[in-house]
Amino acid sequence: MSTIDGLKGFRVLSQADRERIDGATRELRIPAGKTIFVEGQPAEGFWAVKDGLVHIVRHGPEGRGIVLEVIPPGELFGAVVALQDRPYPASALAAEDSVVWSMPASLARELCQKHPTLRAAILDQVTGRLRGAHERLRSVALERVEQRLARLLLTLADKIGQPKDGVTVLNVTRQELADMIGTTVESTIRLTSKWQQAGIVSSSRHQLGLTDPAELRKIAEGGS
Repeated sequence: MSTIDGLKGFRVLSQADRERIDGATRELRIPAGKTIFVEGQPAEGFWAVKDGLVHIVRHGPEGRGIVLEVIPPGELFGAVVALQDRPYPASALAAEDSVVWSMPASLARELCQKHPTLRAAILDQVTGRLRGAHERLRSVALERVEQRLARLLLTLADKIGQPKDGVTVLNVTRQELADMIGTTVESTIRLTSKWQQAGIVSSSRHQLGLTDPAELRKIAEGGS
């Protein structure tokens, strides 16, 4: 696919509308760690990931960030607020070197008014992620760190996991995992080391392999 117009939902559009999108979409290369947009900024862009990985981050009163969503290639971000012409409720940053597409939010709103099925497809894609973000925030308050980390690893395995030699591998750092579940990197290192000794995960500097997903699932559900 060349731009946003090739993503799920946009395929219902006419060739003329898709050509308008193609002409209005910018392709941007974002280095790892760079912010794409910030919380409170007017939602002037309608975004999608072409390559790489984007994190949606919400900062608390003390400035600590929690990763609410992990956006893989082929998915939209900043979409709902762009359609509603509201400020971004969270920040977006590149978790690794990434390529993203940006289309004017005004064009997205126009097309969604013209094609209700497009709006429905966009909302269907993002509402599932929003439910996951809300569940993650809830788990920060109610679940043990061990449960939260196990649940997160299983979620990431479905979302960005890569099979390798019978193991699902995640390209993620301990700091990123800590940020996603609202804990310290020391706690994350301690738990992953413990699970590595138990044969539940395999570990390297920037990767984590899920060697025993069934045991992780037990931990996520509150088991030992």
